[in-house]
Amino acid sequence: MVVPPTRLLLFIVLLAAACGSPQAELPADVRSLARGADDAAVLRLAETVLIGRCMRRAGFGYPLDPAELRTELAAPPPPTSLDSAWPEDDEKRAAAAAAGPSTAAEPPPPRTRLNRYVEGLDPARHEAFATALYGDPTTGPAVEVTLPSGTVRQSRAGCRSEALRLLYGDLDAYVRARISKDNINPLVQARVTTDPAFTAAQARWRTCMTKRHWAVADPAELTARVAETSATLPPDQQAERSRAAAVTSARCNRRAGLSATARRLTPAAQRRVLADLSVPLTDLSRREQAALPYARRLLAGEGS
Repeated sequence: MVVPPTRLLLFIVLLAAACGSPQAELPADVRSLARGADDAAVLRLAETVLIGRCMRRAGFGYPLDPAELRTELAAPPPPTSLDSAWPEDDEKRAAAAAAGPSTAAEPPPPRTRLNRYVEGLDPARHEAFATALYGDPTTGPAVEVTLPSGTVRQSRAGCRSEALRLLYGDLDAYVRARISKDNINPLVQARVTTDPAFTAAQARWRTCMTKRHWAVADPAELTARVAETSATLPPDQQAERSRAAAVTSARCNRRAGLSATARRLTPAAQRRVLADLSVPLTDLSRREQAALPYARRLLAGEGS
């Protein structure tokens, strides 16, 4: 069949609009920032560009917000320390933390162009957008990773998975390694909290708290109990009850050696977790390093 020139031209224009070019997708200053960004930020932004292209091919808009992209490129890496995971054992810091931050309402984060686009879709189109982006992890084929907190599933379909596949090759291997790396701290924490030395310290903390009329299993239950028993009190009495409970917990924590034990056990637990994950983490690093040249070309406007 011979395609008329006008129809062929229209097809080429539509294809170009669907695929997009990095120059059109990314402002010049964002491309300039990407040249000096760290490797992790470059890979995140490349994923975003590839997801946008895929979504446009699926018939959806995927507007990128330049301000959000600039913030993403400048974002610091997430903290790796586990210090904040353990209950407070300093009474002064516990009292200050119980007082809470300023009650002044913080303004909500600004809505991005993508937020506004999705909010404007009708319910059926909204559902179709989510399926195109994430696939259906509940019924379709998915990558599964089991963690102490439960099982994480990521669909093998959808534009997010397609972008990861384009960048990193083997989707299953990448996702399993990525989720494992992102959950190193919870894995370390789980190992620490099941150590006999920690459970013995926690039992001492419980005994100490019970003697002070707080029969609770752990600090999380203490927080819930304080909120429950203070619900009908005036705000100033609520604050005082919260402060008193936090100080009591910190005092018992210090006497039981609860957080001190956790901090002592953490380095060995970290070494054990990293040793257990050495194969997937090495594979993840190799895949990310292999993806970087393409990702940088993509953001510079040289990739297609």
